[in-house]
Amino acid sequence: MQIFLLVIAIAIPCWYGYRRSVSHGLVEINHVTTFTFGFLFYWITPVAARILAPKIDFPLSRVWSGLFRENMVLPYTASCLALYLCFMLGDTWGASMFRRRPAHTDTTIPAPALTLITIFGCVMLVYSAYVVRAYLFRPAAPGTTFVGVARGAVTACVVLLGCVALMFTIEHPEMPWRRLLTTRYFIPPILGGGMMLLLGSRLYVASLVLIMAIYQTNLRKPFKLKTLVVAGLVFALFFGFIGTWREGSSPTGALVNVFLEPMLSSISLAHHLYYKGIAWTNQPNQLISDFANLMPTVLRPEKVKGLKQPDAYRPLGGLHSFVSFNLNFGLLGSAVFLLIWPMLFRYARSRMSETLFATIYAMSSGWLAFTFFRDPFSISLVKAIFENSILVPLLIVGFGRLLAAACSPAAGPEFSAPTPLEAAP
Repeated sequence: MQIFLLVIAIAIPCWYGYRRSVSHGLVEINHVTTFTFGFLFYWITPVAARILAPKIDFPLSRVWSGLFRENMVLPYTASCLALYLCFMLGDTWGASMFRRRPAHTDTTIPAPALTLITIFGCVMLVYSAYVVRAYLFRPAAPGTTFVGVARGAVTACVVLLGCVALMFTIEHPEMPWRRLLTTRYFIPPILGGGMMLLLGSRLYVASLVLIMAIYQTNLRKPFKLKTLVVAGLVFALFFGFIGTWREGSSPTGALVNVFLEPMLSSISLAHHLYYKGIAWTNQPNQLISDFANLMPTVLRPEKVKGLKQPDAYRPLGGLHSFVSFNLNFGLLGSAVFLLIWPMLFRYARSRMSETLFATIYAMSSGWLAFTFFRDPFSISLVKAIFENSILVPLLIVGFGRLLAAACSPAAGPEFSAPTPLEAAP
């Protein structure tokens, strides 16, 4: 029964993700693609490892068999499948309700506004690195909370620079990537991304790359399926190599490092299922308190002390999203959330002809593959999606329009220039 349910929990998401992403051998990376990948990678991989642990020898097989209770395998797998079906149903309804509007090429944000924000982002990046320098370059380890906070401050600046680069790209669809990557909007986030890799924040860099791929396949040209598969393998090997380099282990273990990512992120899941099981309903008190994380770290470096911590075991700092959903909504509440969630993405996608909504859609979809599934809601929903993908683009667009209005000549009869007869003495 376990194997049968596991096969269904893999087959249905693969079928739906393929159906919504692939057409005539061309792949469009969208919110269904990224959510399905994250679902299979972070939610299904741990239970698949638990079911196959007695039959296949792999890293942590014996440890994982002890952590993941046998009597929770079926309830957890069934819950995952039910929640994905809710996502699938909501996405199907959203696709029928929100049709994509025709594209236009009107420029929304003036170049001086993007330049000023890029300069601001670079200054904030340097300033943030200076403020948190005491913790920034320390190796991350269990209990080193302020190391994560320091890296988060730098990451926020790099994400801001990446957002500006994305907006510039959206408004210049005719510009080839070779030229885009050498513009003043791309060089800062590329350098910042390199710094993040040195600090060990590989999944944020992966998400930024994925965001650009979402833009490419939705507003420019889809990828060939074979090309995407090869690129995905290279992508995984590269970030697996970064992981081994960060840990000081052999580069030959790059694929094993990739496999261990969802396993280590699921320690909080195994602990939650072992001691608390699966709740039917819960109140989102934790999520409400998580919005205190909107305060910029650089303005309040010790804000982490005032944040309410989730009532969950988090030995490595991350928090499995199934645990977050169960703590905040329970199984029934999570079903409602995941029914509505894809409709919001469908609405944003239907308005991708506008720079603002194209930015919101691409960035929000990009976080679904990794951050949404492995980080607590205070980071994934509050910071990555609500703040970085919605509030920041809104502020950039608003600033651009204010700057355009301030620089435009005054209009109206009371400001019109005098005629020659009116000007004559």
